[in-house]
Amino acid sequence: MHGPTPTQSEAHTSESHVFRRVAKPLIKILVGASLIALLFRRQDIRPADLAETLTHLSTHPAWLAATLFLVLACLLFGAIRWWTALHGLQVKISRTRIAALFLVGHFFNGFLPGSTGGDVARAFYVAREIQGGRTNAVMSIVLERLAGVAVLLLLALAGLLTSTAHYDLPLLLAATGVLAAGILALLAAIPYLPRLAGWPLLRPVVQHPRAGPLTHKLYAALRLCHAQPRLILHLLGWSLLQHFCAIASWLTLAWGMGFDCQTTAFLLLVPAVLTAQMLPITPGGIGVRESAAITLLPAAGMAPHEAVLVSLASFAVSLIWSAAGGLVFVLLKERRHKPVDDNGHLGRTT
Repeated sequence: MHGPTPTQSEAHTSESHVFRRVAKPLIKILVGASLIALLFRRQDIRPADLAETLTHLSTHPAWLAATLFLVLACLLFGAIRWWTALHGLQVKISRTRIAALFLVGHFFNGFLPGSTGGDVARAFYVAREIQGGRTNAVMSIVLERLAGVAVLLLLALAGLLTSTAHYDLPLLLAATGVLAAGILALLAAIPYLPRLAGWPLLRPVVQHPRAGPLTHKLYAALRLCHAQPRLILHLLGWSLLQHFCAIASWLTLAWGMGFDCQTTAFLLLVPAVLTAQMLPITPGGIGVRESAAITLLPAAGMAPHEAVLVSLASFAVSLIWSAAGGLVFVLLKERRHKPVDDNGHLGRTT
């Protein structure tokens, strides 16, 4: 038996690459669109319902403005959280620059398929703008994302626990609790991971000619975390503020659309909906988020079709700021050849 020729191997690799870049995202888009169509059909949501809801929102512009402001505040708190992680890892970039790069990441998350495109874009841009310390830059994204997910899971767990009178979801409660506890344990252990370098099982990796240098850089970043015991707490605090703004934006949007709900129950259940949005099934969680909303939000006194409309409207508001991130992305491309000083500010071209 002869193995595949180089031509056959290259063709197979090319086909796999095309599937990952085109077919797989397209499938996710189709799944999301199918879920939305199914929900609209089951809830008998008609174009007239959408038009009526939008008309009501347009007659209450203050609630729409409040929603836009809260979503922007959510993004800014996320940018501050990232800057805090970068600053703790001694990556010097200005807050303004980080806010711009965070908006670019939001653009990638909003308009491009995939659930990690924004993080990859942020890592690429920040690594390109600094001299050295790229491992620390990537580590900053890992830290701040873990902190954000941990806080969101804890909020979702609290909401699910308060809704046990309406739903019996023991597996979901257990999974959410275990995942939240696991991430928090990892965050607490991160400053102490450099001690693993002396373990016999990891010694070959540390001494490996290729993996060794990267491992040493990773350990150096972790030692910086160890030198700042409050860094993780600060990241968790900014995450709490970020998620509070995101949750409050759903409430102002619901009020602006004229929907009645039990405020406390609504605020407690929205984090569980946002958690479902993180599942990498469809781009931006479209369809998955609406399915979670229609399942959970009726416990807050909201009709199922209202839950779907609020969820879609929230996604639309998020896309507005994603578009703003796209504008920042275009500006970054135009200025990419300008040098950056030690503080992360653009200098003059020579």
